[in-house]
Amino acid sequence: MSDKIMPTLPASNRICKSVRPCYKRMLDKLLLDDEDACVENVSVGVNTVTIFLKAIKSYCANTVKVYDNFTTIENRNLYEVVINGTKPNVIDDESLPIIVLEAGQDASTETVAFALYVIEQLVACAENRDMIRNVRWVILPSTNPDGTEYSRNNMEIWRKNCNNLNTKSYGVDVTRNFDESWNICPANINIFSQKYPGRTPNSENETTFIINALSKYKSDIKTYVSLRRDGHGIFYPYASKNISFNSIEKVKKRAGDVAAKVNQRAGGLQWFVNDSIFNMNREAHCGHSVDYAINKLNVPFSFEMRIFSKTEVDILSKFQTLPKGHEVTLRAGYFSGIREIYNSIMNEKKQKKQTK
Repeated sequence: MSDKIMPTLPASNRICKSVRPCYKRMLDKLLLDDEDACVENVSVGVNTVTIFLKAIKSYCANTVKVYDNFTTIENRNLYEVVINGTKPNVIDDESLPIIVLEAGQDASTETVAFALYVIEQLVACAENRDMIRNVRWVILPSTNPDGTEYSRNNMEIWRKNCNNLNTKSYGVDVTRNFDESWNICPANINIFSQKYPGRTPNSENETTFIINALSKYKSDIKTYVSLRRDGHGIFYPYASKNISFNSIEKVKKRAGDVAAKVNQRAGGLQWFVNDSIFNMNREAHCGHSVDYAINKLNVPFSFEMRIFSKTEVDILSKFQTLPKGHEVTLRAGYFSGIREIYNSIMNEKKQKKQTK
């Protein structure tokens, strides 16, 4: 792929400062006159995810790989997007640090939309070239599409996947289905509860899909971030218990650095906080993927990042309702937090080289 920078788009459809050639070709070929070039401005559903990923896979194949080897019980694809750009003089088998971003476990459209925005920024924007040359990004943009579609098409607040029992949808809370401290919390056998963790851990297709991706790349994963809705902050382990661990100070510092960057960009709206997942929830959240990543797979930095506080639930008593119309500022702030994760990995890598 040529590194020549293409002209920027008109301001009304501006994605980034300079659009990379493959993405420009994609827009020129596929975008209709009345369509918005920015994926973040499009209503997010299963079709949006599928169409967007197929397009970038087709036009930016040198940078993006899209895998759909897993499906949900309703036969919707679970996508794994792998992004890393061509780096001059790179050795083919050179191991690159990996950042895993995962969105949608809680059936949220907001997190899925942000995951697509991150993909867009990494693939489309020339100014982010180093971010995909130096790090391999593994993004699972919609890890519970059945729940997301149910949530979009029904008036009730929905946080689970979908399973049908006697024609009624009950589902399992994927965020509580991972085999890590799964049975520490009081048993919940009410299948209609929004917090129903399933009959057994790792029972859901969505859980298996996330675990497979994390396990496949575990030797190179430097940071795992699970994007959730309803909140405004970055939260570190543990979710299931209020205890410390050996590397807690390093993890706390990393979370603080990310929060500082978000606040630098969007702190005027509301302070982006950092704390343990347990403290944020004010109770144990068992079967959490962040705890699974750090305890079962030894991922050094594992976080839950809550974005776009909108739904009125108990957890939001810590967060003020954000003003409408400020999604652009918030989105940019959240992305600056993701960039800070990348910068932290690069700084750590540089320091290790200097000490050799």
